[in-house]
Amino acid sequence: MRTFIRHPTSIPIQVCAGGDESARVRVRNLSAGGLCFITDKPVKVGTRVEFDIPITSPDYHGSGVIVWRREQAPDSYEVGVRFTSDDEFFRTRMVEQVCQIEDYRQRLALKGRNLTSEEAALEWIARYSAQFDQPGIH
Repeated sequence: MRTFIRHPTSIPIQVCAGGDESARVRVRNLSAGGLCFITDKPVKVGTRVEFDIPITSPDYHGSGVIVWRREQAPDSYEVGVRFTSDDEFFRTRMVEQVCQIEDYRQRLALKGRNLTSEEAALEWIARYSAQFDQPGIH
């Protein structure tokens, strides 16, 4: 049974799995319990990972463990990571910010202004991150 709601997104993150070189990947979905990303490397279930999500304010640095992997195509894997940090509040806040950024990007697209997730994040952070905890601002 799923404990956390998954939020689809396409944000870029840096992931380092098992001491390997850091790789830039895209998150497929994110929740307060973990994340899913696509990679071209066949990482092993049980591997510990470190990751940075640079579109939150402040940047989120986290750790996790790979709990599942599915081959999508040759040299393409969908990977599930469970967060191992105990900082539930910060993780939940990070997910909320990412959802706000994606909503912001989609509202701009309806007005004919198409931004990448990264561009929308940078703009949203500059405009709204200082007031993020205040109700009704975002």
